[in-house]
Amino acid sequence: MSVSDDATITSKGQVTIPKRIRDELGLTAGTEIEFIIEEDGTIRVQPKEPALQRLRTVKERLAEHEVDIEKMQRESKTAWSPHIDGNDT
Repeated sequence: MSVSDDATITSKGQVTIPKRIRDELGLTAGTEIEFIIEEDGTIRVQPKEPALQRLRTVKERLAEHEVDIEKMQRESKTAWSPHIDGNDT
């Protein structure tokens, strides 16, 4: 089901999300949201997924492709260690 409503941008760039939309998305005071601009210029607004859940999602997607996460971590650590240790050569 599609839900649509109008809103106006204030001079400070703020928008009040209409109640019908907030209710449909389960948005309450304090909920973090993210704006996503699609390639065709449409904008999606959705509740922001917590960081740990985003990491779990990435891990699950990588697991589907038989990616060795531990190997990636080792390679990343090796590649970044000169920069972290201050031996940037």
